[in-house]
Amino acid sequence: MPEPTDPMTELAAAAAQLHEMYQAYVDAGFTEQQALDLTKAVIVANIGGGA
Repeated sequence: MPEPTDPMTELAAAAAQLHEMYQAYVDAGFTEQQALDLTKAVIVANIGGGA
C-alpha cells in the first residue's frame, strides 16, 4: 500500500508561515498596511533583494 502524501505542500506551508508572521505584526500593534510592508520586506530580503 502506498504511503499517504502530506496534503501540506512546501508552498502552502510557506504561505501559512507568512500569514502567521503578518498576523503577529498586527497583533503586536502594527496597522494592517505596516504589517504587510514588514512582511514584504522579509520576503524581499530572503530572495536576495535586500541590501
